[in-house]
Amino acid sequence: MADFRGFLCWTPETAAATINTEAVSPSREVFLATHAPLRIRRSRLDGRAVLSDGPLIDEETVRDEFLALKSDTGALLLPIVGDSGTGKSHLVRWVYENLPDSDRCKVIYLEKAKTSLRAVIDALLADAEDGTLAQLRAEIHQFTDSVDAATLSRRLVNALSESLAATTPRDVPQHARPLAGPRGLTVVLQDPHVSAYMLAPGKFIPKLAEQLLRDRAGGEPDRPMAFTIENLPTDLLDLHQAAQVTIKLIRAISGNTELQQAAVDLLNQHLETAVKRVASLGAGRLQDAMLQVRREYARKNKEIILLIEDFALIQGVQRELLDAVIEAANRYGRTSLAPIRTLMAVTTGYFKDLPETALTRVRATAGYIYNLNVPFTRDHQGESEITTFVGRYLNAARLGRDVLEGTQDGQVPNRCDSCSLISQCHEQFGATSDGIGLYPFNQSALVRAIHSTAPRNDPYAFVPRTVLGSVIRPVLVEHANALREGTFPDARFRAQFPTADVDEPLSTEVQEVVEAEDLLDADRRKIVLEFWGDAPDYAGALPSAVVEAFGLESRTFSGEGAVSQKRTRTGEKGGSDEPVRDPEDTGQKAIAEARLPASLKAKLDAVEDWLTRKQVLLQGVASDLRTVLVTAVVQRYRWVDPLMLEQTQGTIRAAWPPNARVVSIEGATENVQGAGAAPIRIKRTARNSRYLRSVLLLKNGQPAQRAEHVRRLSTEADRYGASLTAALQKNLEITDDELVLGLRASLIGAALAGQAWPGMDESELLSAAFAEGRSWARQDTADCDAAWSRALESHLQYRRSLIERLRTSLGVAQGAGAPRLIDAARALPLLRRATAQWDWQVAGLEVPEWVRPAVKNFANWMDVVNAQNTSLRQKLDEIRQHHSRGSTGAQVLAAVRDALAAAEDASIPVPLATRAQITDLLKRSQDVDWKVLNQLEDDLRRTDDPESSDTVRRAACITAAVRDRGPTLQVVRALLLASDAWLTAALEHAASRANSHGDEAARGVQELLREWQGLNAEGEER
Repeated sequence: MADFRGFLCWTPETAAATINTEAVSPSREVFLATHAPLRIRRSRLDGRAVLSDGPLIDEETVRDEFLALKSDTGALLLPIVGDSGTGKSHLVRWVYENLPDSDRCKVIYLEKAKTSLRAVIDALLADAEDGTLAQLRAEIHQFTDSVDAATLSRRLVNALSESLAATTPRDVPQHARPLAGPRGLTVVLQDPHVSAYMLAPGKFIPKLAEQLLRDRAGGEPDRPMAFTIENLPTDLLDLHQAAQVTIKLIRAISGNTELQQAAVDLLNQHLETAVKRVASLGAGRLQDAMLQVRREYARKNKEIILLIEDFALIQGVQRELLDAVIEAANRYGRTSLAPIRTLMAVTTGYFKDLPETALTRVRATAGYIYNLNVPFTRDHQGESEITTFVGRYLNAARLGRDVLEGTQDGQVPNRCDSCSLISQCHEQFGATSDGIGLYPFNQSALVRAIHSTAPRNDPYAFVPRTVLGSVIRPVLVEHANALREGTFPDARFRAQFPTADVDEPLSTEVQEVVEAEDLLDADRRKIVLEFWGDAPDYAGALPSAVVEAFGLESRTFSGEGAVSQKRTRTGEKGGSDEPVRDPEDTGQKAIAEARLPASLKAKLDAVEDWLTRKQVLLQGVASDLRTVLVTAVVQRYRWVDPLMLEQTQGTIRAAWPPNARVVSIEGATENVQGAGAAPIRIKRTARNSRYLRSVLLLKNGQPAQRAEHVRRLSTEADRYGASLTAALQKNLEITDDELVLGLRASLIGAALAGQAWPGMDESELLSAAFAEGRSWARQDTADCDAAWSRALESHLQYRRSLIERLRTSLGVAQGAGAPRLIDAARALPLLRRATAQWDWQVAGLEVPEWVRPAVKNFANWMDVVNAQNTSLRQKLDEIRQHHSRGSTGAQVLAAVRDALAAAEDASIPVPLATRAQITDLLKRSQDVDWKVLNQLEDDLRRTDDPESSDTVRRAACITAAVRDRGPTLQVVRALLLASDAWLTAALEHAASRANSHGDEAARGVQELLREWQGLNAEGEER
């Protein structure tokens, strides 16, 4: 057996070249090969309204009636009315292709693609021999050859303005009188700002100019037929630059919808006049020309058959053309004009605006029109007609344009006849009554796709152009590769064809089974079940060929042995829109749901439609769901992992709001910044749909649909506790990273106070980090650099609030009281991170608000450290000039005391102030720790150790700078400087006495002073 997987019986290129959405595009052979019967109703008129109670007829009837109807006046007008894409032009083309040959008829065919002014005039006046008609053709040719679209656009605006200026208040309804005359709408068109707006690319006037000058190109979208409200210059950005009268009138129009419509009507009423003026046709000239054509054919004893594929597109000549074709041929008992039969396609809206004279002619002759706004019925016959229509195009796509153009009289071969898969394909995908296979569709998929692309307000409408352009062509061309590769139908197909309101979606029950058991292709299988399986009530209800063709796994699903619950469409025998379900399976559920409040039932239905119809979840329902899910997490939160002070409801709500920032629901409206990173994410699955329905029931005091949903709510509330923690920490600015910055700020502050430095024991650092510092006071304040003192003073001012936040974030409290203990298990890892660098380098980091006040002067922390060390080094150098490392403090003090005593014995005067100062310093120096000097020297030496790394040297710099050395440096330095100054003076005095008088006492003092100096030198040698 041939393999059906990824099978294509067409090529995308052939399908694209063959399937056209316009009746005029294909050749005669292709057109006839793809033609399928249209739904046509012969409808009578009630005034301008089209009645919908007439009989359905076929194309042959339309042609035969059109050719057979007699008009007393010799002028027959039969409109074909329908919305865009319903096949109006197709019907006109079909009549044209199936007209019998006759020497007594002149056929004039105005094609939809050839509606330029030149093409229309040429078609209308073709074969006319009158000289005036030839002159008219020549003038139109010269006009279209000599002007470009931009020039014509400007002329059209000017011509419109001139025509509008000639209107009077009597020409318009009372509410539109501000628009009439030389101070009315013409003023707006004359304003250069408005004119530039209306002449911009893409606006109606430039499009009209292009349409008048050239025929429609292949693939070009529908051309505009008239002004609409969207074309009015009511949204000008530079309106303030316009003239005041223009501004006033545009504002009046902008604020009044009735006046907007009046402006559009007035522009359209004068549009044809403007076109004729710029084309130099003149009033009545075209009508006269058409009447002359009719006179010529009257002399030849011929009847004119005029076929118009789209009357609305014949811009500039519509009114006069109508007047010419309804002009009576028979007057005063004789025929002066050739009889004329006009079959014209016109849109429903344009038909209602036809001149009353034309409608009168319709009523007086045929009395009816052909109405193509006829939806297919919802029964088997209607769906059969749909498949017949589509089948012709599927066969054409398989054969290709070349084959079709070689056929004769519409005798088109069926490509399926030569296919080895025909039996399996037609049996499981279906075929038309003509034996044309529907693959890759089947009847269900085809009807559902057509319903999906129909207007929402008319889901049963069958618009051929839409069916071809939005269903058949996209699947055969755009989805061909996906089908070949085994990925069809995919997410793109689902997006193109949402479930129509009139079609039953795939039930939640079936979707849940598929999601649970098809782990490879659940999404694709659900699409296939809904479209190709017609949304059955069990997951295995797919023909084997469909499963194989679309590359799905052939498998058995749960419940396939149950009683069949096949759904039938309305209109079929035993038909109902609802599935036939097992009463025991759904009875209790139905009874329970029947007792629910209507508002709750509506919300449950909204969740069902969210899944099955892929509708946007109602905002109110989404809000209810988010509230329950968010509240459940909060209610089960323990505040112990990590240990944290329980927060107020206001704080919790700010961090964990019941919106899309916390709970993101696929398919719900989520216009909230941050929804993409929501911690709780609900995907659109059957399992989640059932769960959300239970959540709504629980919120309203009803039992859940399943006990597992209650367990899931509790389990997920616990699972998302970590997300609540993260949200609270982020909102309170106490994430790990932020706490690390807080601890580092606290430690640097403690370092400024001499309470912490690198290398301290962790317990000491932890204690320093959480100390408020109220009693902190450096003993070496006099030795601190000015910048150091400012930084310390500023930090201590705000340290209390910094420590409070650290304690509440990392502390343990009893009840609602203040934290008593620090959660060391959490704090120590953060402390280690904080002490990993003792620098305040926060470039690129967001410093928490609660940290910022305490670190105002930390930006240049290392500069402050280096400045402090420089100051300490200078002071130590001064000390070492008088007290080298080798000597002890006791030796220094003894030497100073001995010098004072010797000076007194030698009668060397010591000023009282100096004696008192030195005596006081000697006393104070006895109480300081002289070892601090060696410790400082060692610390400073480590800052320059070339053998150490940068990190070690940086830590040494901080340690040297931050240690509180007490008063030692200050007292010792003062003693040494004062003693040195006095002893130096005393030595000079003793030297002068010894030299002069040979005083032995003075020489003794000199010897003592030399010993004092030698003591320092001796220490340096050591």
